[in-house]
Amino acid sequence: MRKTFLLIASIAALIALALPNRAFGDSSLAVSSATVSQGSTFDVEVDISGAVDLYAYQLDLDFNPSVLQSTGVITEGTFFQSGGGFVPGTVDNKAGTITYNADSLLGPGPGMTGGGQLIVFEFSALAAGTSGLNLANITLLDSNLSDINFTSTDASVTVTGSGPVPTPEPGSLLLLASALGTVGLLALFKRI
Repeated sequence: MRKTFLLIASIAALIALALPNRAFGDSSLAVSSATVSQGSTFDVEVDISGAVDLYAYQLDLDFNPSVLQSTGVITEGTFFQSGGGFVPGTVDNKAGTITYNADSLLGPGPGMTGGGQLIVFEFSALAAGTSGLNLANITLLDSNLSDINFTSTDASVTVTGSGPVPTPEPGSLLLLASALGTVGLLALFKRI
């Protein structure tokens, strides 16, 4: 009987030690990874899991501007869509940042619990290479506006060079010069 009690107590202790994050877990944020072709447009999602009473968040996303470019399309994810004050961030394609993205529930009440998609960023793949997708300046708040502990996982996008490459358009001065040259040649041939 004593051996059975010790066995059960040992198993219970091991379970309690092995699962502390589940019992007192932090929220986890993760950025989606992708492999895309040069010239393509694609979405990058930031998801949350293990949220308890999440009322508001703010985050930035950093990327390599020589590989990716934000299209400026930033949409609210499905997790807060039921009643939030969504604020898409400020895009700086030279620096490779999208800053001050935020969302909040409105009015009194509990925050959201569970997991889902927080925000979606649309990008264009400029050049072959790899770009990190790094979360920064993250703040998660509960319904009392207290900080929520979290972990975050960054990701990357690999751009392959086998996609359509955008064809640059000639400058308008070049077009004007070509048109004037053609008109001049036509006038010259009419005189001859």
